[in-house]
Amino acid sequence: MFPDKPKTKRRLAYAALIAVAIAALLWHASRRGATGPAEGTELAGQIERPTTDRATLRVATFNIHSGKGSDGRRDLVRVAGCLQDLDLVGLCEVRGEALWQPDDQAAQLGRTLGMAWLFAPASLESHHHQFGNGLLSRLPATFWQRIPLARRFHHSHRNMVLVGVEHRGRTVHVLLTHVTRGDDRDRSAQLRAAIALFTALAEPAILLGDLNTTADDPQIRGLLARPGVVDPVGEVLGPKTPERIDWILVRGLRTVDAGIVDNGASDHPMVWAELE
Repeated sequence: MFPDKPKTKRRLAYAALIAVAIAALLWHASRRGATGPAEGTELAGQIERPTTDRATLRVATFNIHSGKGSDGRRDLVRVAGCLQDLDLVGLCEVRGEALWQPDDQAAQLGRTLGMAWLFAPASLESHHHQFGNGLLSRLPATFWQRIPLARRFHHSHRNMVLVGVEHRGRTVHVLLTHVTRGDDRDRSAQLRAAIALFTALAEPAILLGDLNTTADDPQIRGLLARPGVVDPVGEVLGPKTPERIDWILVRGLRTVDAGIVDNGASDHPMVWAELE
């Protein structure tokens, strides 16, 4: 007995329509869009051991590679182990909540370390905050702003995070960013925007983050040549300073100590500085 050709064609048409609908849903779910600007006056979570009375301020920047170490293993506990005894940490490549994990990675690290946290997503995927920067703090915040960075040539979305924290009766302005590396034109423009904001901030001010450029970049050279701009790691390590793209730069603060720690918890080292 031969199959009914019209019925077979209808079934094939229905199957094709279903396949197209599923593909459209998957495509829509995978699309990334930029988050807009945002602001607030408080960080999330509780500070277990405030350090507002300590004379020095210990800060770090760490691109955590979404918690994935150089061995390919994802382990936020190992990341947290790098961040002990710090007052302020700027985080890059931070993942947001997922179906299997209701907390973003900044919140997970904040709870583990007893620090307040802020997750500042730069991109949205499937209407969920997915990827961006984060901040951990043992100091009370007075304000925060999420500032999108413009892009024209590359698909990745990036932002800056400006936070004011109180330390020994003064507001320290902290600017955290992760500049794109996908296109040199976007990278250069985003770096220029970050430098312009950093140099316009009232002192004391700190610039933290993955700037995706090294010390021979003309913009970095120009910034370091400005009076009052200090590179704590370069001051301490001198000629032994390795090539780097993760930076801490300060104005209105003096270097006590600084260094770079690379123990495989990420594909980037952690950069730290003790300031006063």
